[in-house]
Order: sequence, then structure tokens, then C-alpha cells
Amino acid sequence: MKGKLNDRDAKCPFFCAHTKDSVVCEDLIPDSRASLRFEGRNGKNIQYAVFCCLHYENCERYRALQQKYQEEGE
Repeated sequence: MKGKLNDRDAKCPFFCAHTKDSVVCEDLIPDSRASLRFEGRNGKNIQYAVFCCLHYENCERYRALQQKYQEEGE
């Protein structure tokens, strides 16, 4: 992933947006979003690149939301 990070690069189905120091995702509470705020841009960029774009199935938020939807479907 080179250059500017764009929302369209995210593959996670629960990703909503990102800013220079945060990642915003769907939250467990219906009709809400959760924001992960980072002290610096580097930490946010790593989180976004690894867990939003490449390996979202390893993200704790993804797994929690996936479990929630599976339980609701049962």
C-alpha cells in the first residue's frame, strides 16, 4: 500500500471511515460507530493497513461483530 490511504482500500465490511489519527468502525450497539483514536499517525496507519485493508478477519472488532451477527441469525 503506497501513497495516500483511501477509504476504498478498506476490505473490512465493518469499516466506516478514517482520519489522520483515528479509524471508525461499526459498533456493537445498533446504529452506532466506534472510533479508535491513536496518539500518532503511524499507529493509525499500521492499524488501517493491516486490520482494515489486509487481514480484517484478525481484528478484534471484526470478530466481535461477526459473532454478534451470527448469534442474531441463529
